[in-house]
Amino acid sequence: MRAWYIAFVYVLMCAIVYADEPQEDKKKIFELSANNVTSQGNVVIAKDNAFMLSEDVYMYADKITYNREEESALLEGDVRIYRGGSLFVDATRVDMNLKTKHTILQPAYFQNENGMWFSGQEVQNTDKLYTFKKAIVSGCDVQFPIWHLKSSSGRYDSQKEYVSAWNSRLYFGSLPIFYVPYFSFPTATERKSGLLSPELGSTSREGFVYIQPLYIAPYKQWDMTLSPQIRVDRGYGGNAEFRIADEKNNIARLNIGYFRQYEEYIRDYSLLNKEIFGFEAEYSRAGLLEPLFKNYKDHFYTSIMYMNDLEYKRLQKLNGRYSTRLHTSRINYFGQSDNHYIGMYFKYFSNLAQASNANTFQTLPNLQYHHYLDTIFSKHLYYAFDVQSKNITRHTGYTYWQNSINVPLGVNFSLFKDYVNLNGKVDLFASNVSLNNYQDVLDPFSRSRIERSAQYAYANYEIGINSDLAKAYKHFFHTIHFEGIFNAPAYRYVSDMLSNQVYGAYSELAENMSSAALQAYWNPNEIIDFSSAQPRVDLKLSNYFYDTKGRELFFYRIYQRIYTQNQALTQNQSLRQEIGINLFDGLSVTTNLFYSYVAKSFNEASVAASFNKFGVQSTLNYFFRIDSQALQSGTYNDIANRSGFLRGSLKYDFGYFQFSGNLGYDTQNNYFKDWSVILSRDIRCFGIALKFAADVRPILTTNIENPIDTIANQYIKVEFRFVPLAGIGFTQRLQNQ
Repeated sequence: MRAWYIAFVYVLMCAIVYADEPQEDKKKIFELSANNVTSQGNVVIAKDNAFMLSEDVYMYADKITYNREEESALLEGDVRIYRGGSLFVDATRVDMNLKTKHTILQPAYFQNENGMWFSGQEVQNTDKLYTFKKAIVSGCDVQFPIWHLKSSSGRYDSQKEYVSAWNSRLYFGSLPIFYVPYFSFPTATERKSGLLSPELGSTSREGFVYIQPLYIAPYKQWDMTLSPQIRVDRGYGGNAEFRIADEKNNIARLNIGYFRQYEEYIRDYSLLNKEIFGFEAEYSRAGLLEPLFKNYKDHFYTSIMYMNDLEYKRLQKLNGRYSTRLHTSRINYFGQSDNHYIGMYFKYFSNLAQASNANTFQTLPNLQYHHYLDTIFSKHLYYAFDVQSKNITRHTGYTYWQNSINVPLGVNFSLFKDYVNLNGKVDLFASNVSLNNYQDVLDPFSRSRIERSAQYAYANYEIGINSDLAKAYKHFFHTIHFEGIFNAPAYRYVSDMLSNQVYGAYSELAENMSSAALQAYWNPNEIIDFSSAQPRVDLKLSNYFYDTKGRELFFYRIYQRIYTQNQALTQNQSLRQEIGINLFDGLSVTTNLFYSYVAKSFNEASVAASFNKFGVQSTLNYFFRIDSQALQSGTYNDIANRSGFLRGSLKYDFGYFQFSGNLGYDTQNNYFKDWSVILSRDIRCFGIALKFAADVRPILTTNIENPIDTIANQYIKVEFRFVPLAGIGFTQRLQNQ
């Protein structure tokens, strides 16, 4: 109901005729004029285009009678009052006393710049308290409003900035559809505490659902929203969201949620958790320490979420949707100057598809110092410097602390009048790994207990050549980019724990062991990527075509990585191609293709198309992927190692109504993941929408072997929008499986 103040704020005559604060120290402005002005003692009568100015309020009337001794004015006929060019008041008779601050309007009509209007049979004001009788409020046409509110009486307290109304009825045309015996709402543009629009619905699985948000704003710096809810057949709970602003108006947000499910509901659907709870915290701020250092910029960011069930996010709304089983919580800070960069990163990974995340590696923290690319001795010679320290921990299993240094040294030359660029680089890297809780961990090659520490160092050299060419034609502009990079190790040192034999032995174990049994063995892949020490060639080609106005018409990019001494690694690499087409205004198509040499076919592809013209807005996305490694190892399963989906949307305004719809289809398992169809109609003051939708949601169950189950949810939602007051909707779920 907060938006109701837009209509009633113009009831207050202190904001129309004089300000509420004391005027003794202000210079009063007064002016009275008309085509015909007569005076009888202390009474001045102005007729024909009568105009009166009192401070910042402009008043027009057919006749104005002003008593100088009593400081009172009577405005009659076609009375119009303006303030600041945005306030409009229309009345037949206005009787005001500038000394006692008492005003009577009979009848009164108010309208703001947004078209919201208020009509009252009589409005009276004494100082800071206003009363009105038989008021009508609407944002529609005055003569035939689609909707309007009728209140028998009410009052406005300008000091507390609140309006109270009695016996209010909401009409759709001439049909009454809602009655409220009493309500109050704020009139100020500043935030005020109060009830927000509720969410109402009914489902076959949860019964009647009622969510009632309560907004609390005691101070300008912070506010909060409490949202208690009840789902009659499922349980009860609520959410509390707290928001606070710092001196730079960056908002910190904390949300806490709790829901308790009934025993019968848990038993009927074999659910895992009786109590569902979680919390979220978000805050982002630039310039945290900038005032302390010269030429220094920094940024702090945190996004933390914990929940014991996927339903924690869904229960925040009536039709909340959340299907992401994996989530990463982050706390990051970085600072940089012209040449230097420092960073500190915390990452916590959670997977609700697992019974426990105790074996999941967490980065708490990762510290980094980086010296940006800079020249040394000559403009053709460059270097950079990077140091990182990572604490990789978890609740069970071995943990480790890894320190590493990386120093790239390079040279760059331009040849053939800058048509060709030649560059070379030596990449120096060294790393030390120190383990904890490693006593029961076995070496996959020797099957003996692993050592506590491991070292790794290499010097890789790289030679690259590239060329950028561009040419303008009569109807288009063309650019082409070639690049070839050869990278190989010049020197390599590894501890026994990181040898090629250990990598190979672990790969064999991973193919034949369960993930639980594999936890007893040391995994070198978690420290260093084996492929990084293999000689390789990267080949790239890019083409771009633009029209004469600079709009991109077509592009084609191709990329291939070849391992010169390891055919198996090369076979795992895909030939990547990207194609983009924008030949017609409003139509855009982008395609990514990955060709697998193992499958001898495309192992991954995506197509994204959009069309926005002639009032039609549509998108189409397609994606599929097969696991090439599983295919190569002979363990490929078409169900487990293949995935694909199709998603599309369409929106068009037919004039009488607007249509919008979207769908998501699993092309591998042949079922609709979700779909929705919305029919809506919006005019200046009223909107209505009818939504038909369905989705498939994962839920946590007591099944240990398969903890994630799915339910199919279908529902209908109808929503009414009374512009600019508020909107209200009702949802009915049709089926759950």
